Amino acid sequence: MKQKWNDFKESLTDIMEMSKKEFWLTMAVCILGGIVFGIFLSPKKSVTIASNNGNNNGNGSGSGNYVDGSEEAVEEEEIADQEETEK
Repeated sequence: MKQKWNDFKESLTDIMEMSKKEFWLTMAVCILGGIVFGIFLSPKKSVTIASNNGNNNGNGSGSGNYVDGSEEAVEEEEIADQEETEK
């Protein structure tokens, strides 16, 4: 094993030429590998897409119309007809 390590260290001193294509492909692999490595090592977080600021816009809050989180349904106001407004 020591002999293989010494052979490897000696091979590092050699100067090698590389084409531009090989260089850019090597850099791309290193960058993409770093991104994937970072994703796997990052701590798991819970992701919230909406702000959850309590605007009660009706998404996921049931089918009734509620005011300020109370359980009492809001009564719908009747719209007056044009004849009633003329009287």
